Amino acid sequence: MLLLLLGNPTDRYRLTRHNLGWWVGDILAERAKVAFKPGKGDFFIAEGRIGGQVVRMVKPTTFMNESGRALDQYASLYGLEPAALIAVADDIDLLLGQIRIRERGSSGGHNGLTSVIERLGSEEFVRVRCGVGPVPEGIDPAEFVLDPFGSDEFIVAREMATAAADAVAMIVARGPVAAANVYNRKPPAPEKPADGLAGANRPGEGE
Repeated sequence: MLLLLLGNPTDRYRLTRHNLGWWVGDILAERAKVAFKPGKGDFFIAEGRIGGQVVRMVKPTTFMNESGRALDQYASLYGLEPAALIAVADDIDLLLGQIRIRERGSSGGHNGLTSVIERLGSEEFVRVRCGVGPVPEGIDPAEFVLDPFGSDEFIVAREMATAAADAVAMIVARGPVAAANVYNRKPPAPEKPADGLAGANRPGEGE
């Protein structure tokens, strides 16, 4: 089984909203007591036990909108069936703290997932979306996802990443339906609306 963790390389993006996939991978690698190492392509790779099974974890080192290239390289080395893939990504259309698990479907406008679907030639793979929205009105979504979390947001985001790691383990052990029944819930509503926040479209140039 392959766990594909979407994000952007370099320290510049490490704490940004777009790198939730990498956060989840780091938590799972720490739990499995393994480390990511350079792979034979544009990715880092680690292998460890998750949910009672051996899982390969891959972080593409391309920028987000070229994530599928790393998947191509991985598949040429190890082979890959779409049904054996779990992708983890951020989602501006979900509230910060919300997790959504789906067995299949479109990219929802996410550049990384779009690239993966194009290279894989299939939408039949599990995805774990981690909410980072909504985007404040008047803010470019491309800038929003590449900004770091605020201090209060960071706490919620870190808790969500930990929950998403738990969700991945449940998907591996019991399947996506069982995990969705547990984790596809909205977080508590904030006490105050935050400055007229509203949803927005996905960014174009992904970085």
